[in-house]
Amino acid sequence: MKSDFLSGKKQWFFLVLYLSDLFSFAISAFIASQLRYIDITDAFHIRFLLFTFLILMILYSNYNLYKNKRNLFDDTDLMKTVYSSLITFCVLAAFIIIFDPYDMFLIRALIVILAICIVLTSIGRTILNDIILFARKKGYDVKNTIFFGEEDEGILEKLKNGNLGYHLIKVTKDLDVLKKYLDKVDIVFVKTESINDRMLEFMIKHDRINWKIISSVLNLVIEPVDFDEFRDYPIINVSNKEATKGYNIIGKRIMDVLLSGLALVLLSPLFLIIAILIKIFMPGPVFYRQERLGKNLKPFMLYKFRSMIVGADSKKSKLKNEVKGLFKMKDDPRITRLGKFMRRTCIDELPQIINIFMGDMSIVGPRPHLQSELKNFSGWRMARFKVKPGLTGLWQVNGRHELNFDKAVLYDIYYVKRMSLFLDIQIILKTVPAIIMTKGRY
Repeated sequence: MKSDFLSGKKQWFFLVLYLSDLFSFAISAFIASQLRYIDITDAFHIRFLLFTFLILMILYSNYNLYKNKRNLFDDTDLMKTVYSSLITFCVLAAFIIIFDPYDMFLIRALIVILAICIVLTSIGRTILNDIILFARKKGYDVKNTIFFGEEDEGILEKLKNGNLGYHLIKVTKDLDVLKKYLDKVDIVFVKTESINDRMLEFMIKHDRINWKIISSVLNLVIEPVDFDEFRDYPIINVSNKEATKGYNIIGKRIMDVLLSGLALVLLSPLFLIIAILIKIFMPGPVFYRQERLGKNLKPFMLYKFRSMIVGADSKKSKLKNEVKGLFKMKDDPRITRLGKFMRRTCIDELPQIINIFMGDMSIVGPRPHLQSELKNFSGWRMARFKVKPGLTGLWQVNGRHELNFDKAVLYDIYYVKRMSLFLDIQIILKTVPAIIMTKGRY
C-alpha cells in the first residue's frame, strides 16, 4: 500500500526536517557573516554558533516541533519557532552580559541570525508540509480510519479533511462491526461514552491499532487536564475567577488608546490607498457601518472597509448559511474580487481601530455580534458579553472557522475569566501568524 510505503519512510522525512532546520540556521549565520555581524572563520564564533544551535534544537524539541503528527506545520508551530528563538536569545544574551557586559557585537549578531532563522525555518517547514500534502493527495501517508461511537458531526468533518491524511472507511457504534474492519484500519477514534470493560480489553488486545479517545466533555472544555487531588484521575479545573475588574481594565484601556492611536497615525496612508481602490473598483461608500452588540449587550456602530456589493444585506435572506451560530458562507457571491483580498488579509477589519480608540471595542476580546445572532447565545454562552468585543481574540488565533460554535464561545469565556495584559500581548503576537497560516477567511 502507498500508505505503508510512506509510513516506512517517515523517519527519513523527520531526518530531512532536522536537516532543514540545520540548513536554515547555517544560511542565517552565513548571511549574518556577509553583513559583517559575525566571523564564521573565527573559532570562538563557530563554537558560539554551535552552542546557539544546540539550545535552539532543544527548545524546538521541547515545543514538540519534531513530534510525529498529522498536521505538520501551522500558525501554532510558527509561534513555537518564534518562542524558541526568543528564549534562545534571552539565555545567550544573559551569558554574554554576565561574562562580557561590553560585548554588544555578539548580541547584535544573535538578533540578526535568529530573526533570519525564523523566516527561513518557517519557509523550509512550509515547503516540507506542502510536500506531505501533495503526497497525501497521491494516496501516500493516508491512514485508514474508523470512528467508533455516537456520531459527532464536528469530528467526522475533520476526519474527512484530506489534508490530514485520514481515510474514513466506517462509522459505527457496534463492536462486532468494528471487529470485522479492524484488520483494514490503522487508527480508530473512540468516543468515551463507548468505552466499557469489554471495549478496554479489546483495545489492549489490539495494540497494533492507534486508538484515539475523544471525550464529549473535553471537546468543549479548553482548560488543561491535570492530575490534581487524585493522582489516578485526570481533573478538569473550570476556573471560577473573573478578571473583568480593577487594574486589568484600566491597564487594558491605556494599552488600547496608545496602540490604536499610534496605529491610526501609522496606517493612515494605507487607509487612503484602500479607500481609493474601493472607489475605483467598487463604486459606492468606502466604509460599511453596522450595529453590533458590545459589552453588556450595549449596541454600537461598527466600521469596516466595504468588501461587498452595494445592498448586500438585502440579498442575505436568499443565501444559504454554512456555519452554526452566525451567518457565514465560503463562496458568498456578494463579495467582490477586491473584497476577497481584503478579507483574506483582514484589511477590511482595520477601521475597527477607530472603534477601539473611541472605546466601543478593545484590541483583544470576543468578536462583536449582531442583534439577530443573540438567540444563539442562550444560557452559559451569555458570559462572553461581559467584556468589550475585540479586533482579535483567542478563537481567532486558535482555529477561526475550523472551530465549532460552542468551542469558539468557550474560548471567549476562557478569555473573560483569564483576561490580563500578558494574555493580550500573547494573542496580539499570535494574530499575524494566524492570518498568514490560515487557509482563508469567509
